[in-house]
Amino acid sequence: MAAGQQVQKFRLTITLCIAAIIIIFAIQNLISPNLHILSTLFGFGGDATQLGVVQFTFMFLGGASMVAFGYLSDKMNRVRILFFGTLLFSIPSILVAFVGPGIEGYALFFVLQVTSGLGLGMTYPTTFSLTGDIIKQNDRSKGFSYFSIATNLGIVCASLLGALMPPEYWQISYILLGIIGIACAGLLLLVKEPSRLGRDFLYLAGKDAVDYSYRIRLADIKVIFKKKSNVWLIINFVSTVPMGIILFLLYDYLQLYHNVPKQMALLFLAIVVVALFAGTMVFGFIADDFFKKGNKRARVFVCVFSNTAPIPFILIGVLVPFQLSAGGSIADLFSIPNAQLMIILVTTGIFLVGGVYGPWYATVVDLNLPEHRGTVLSLANFFETIGKSIGPLIGSILADKFGIIVGIGSSVIFMAAIPFFWIEIIRHFVPELDDTEKIFKGRLERLTDSATSK
Repeated sequence: MAAGQQVQKFRLTITLCIAAIIIIFAIQNLISPNLHILSTLFGFGGDATQLGVVQFTFMFLGGASMVAFGYLSDKMNRVRILFFGTLLFSIPSILVAFVGPGIEGYALFFVLQVTSGLGLGMTYPTTFSLTGDIIKQNDRSKGFSYFSIATNLGIVCASLLGALMPPEYWQISYILLGIIGIACAGLLLLVKEPSRLGRDFLYLAGKDAVDYSYRIRLADIKVIFKKKSNVWLIINFVSTVPMGIILFLLYDYLQLYHNVPKQMALLFLAIVVVALFAGTMVFGFIADDFFKKGNKRARVFVCVFSNTAPIPFILIGVLVPFQLSAGGSIADLFSIPNAQLMIILVTTGIFLVGGVYGPWYATVVDLNLPEHRGTVLSLANFFETIGKSIGPLIGSILADKFGIIVGIGSSVIFMAAIPFFWIEIIRHFVPELDDTEKIFKGRLERLTDSATSK
């Protein structure tokens, strides 16, 4: 196959992977902008706790299924797993059309959301495993940054749909996303499984591709956990708790603490998301640039910085008091000095937070052999999902009992714990990376010799 054709196939695969991530994260985050509507519909009188339980269960079961399908993605055809996973989160989304009021409606909504969560478990580690094989090693921070942006684009799509859709038509958002998801699944039938050898080494023997025949075995689990960096990368779920709290309570925080209506809060969300995208791309380029120059710890250091630097900005930002007058306009909002200060501080903090995503995934992929990546990513994503599940649950409980400012402010407590998870990674990453590269190069030599002798 010509190199140009291969590149086109890579682009189609990446595009569909990104689309699947956007859709599933949009479905997952539709609860937040519809929080009051759903609570009232199901008879909870505005209480957010029961919907926090839905979000927690969605993410927890999604994370648990990630572990199983991450392991299977290291053994089986990943494109097929992605196809069925996309269907699994799309079909229940369409079936939300049948959700009605009261506790019966809540029960059906709960079941459909949980089913979609299983689709998330099939989709998420598989897309990252595929991406690790398609993107060149020196560009992995930038490449994975696009996927991090995709997760946040899903959140943006959910916010736009939730804010712009009339309350009585809230189900249409789920139906639209489900239909788009089914279309995405159909296009996946055109995609061929890429070589696990990786894009950098695809044409070693001067042929179409060298077959990488290694697959994970149960005995390899011990090998994975012998790497101390893997252990700490996998269990660092605390880093996802703060954003889980902030995003889940954002609308209620702006409405209850600052009197900013939901439609106007969209503008604030847009500013925050642009800052997050910018930080993701900027720090992705910085991490890759230093990595290319030979600094193997560059991506790790970027992660540490992006986990630590935002703390004071977000802590002070969410505590800044101001009130928008009833019926106030966007111009009125931006004329309030404290509102300007809050936006600047929170936006700066979110910009810095964005730097962790691409380099973190690139670090996981760099550290592990191709047949181990899906399993490690799924385990890491499982703990990440626990953090994202705990965030909305803790935030909603604290907000209901002590007020919205305590709920959203609790995110800073978790931020303060994040740097301690990186100490052992900094110590052990380079020697463990060197061991992985040594094993991989030995395999490449054997595979190349075998291919050229045929």
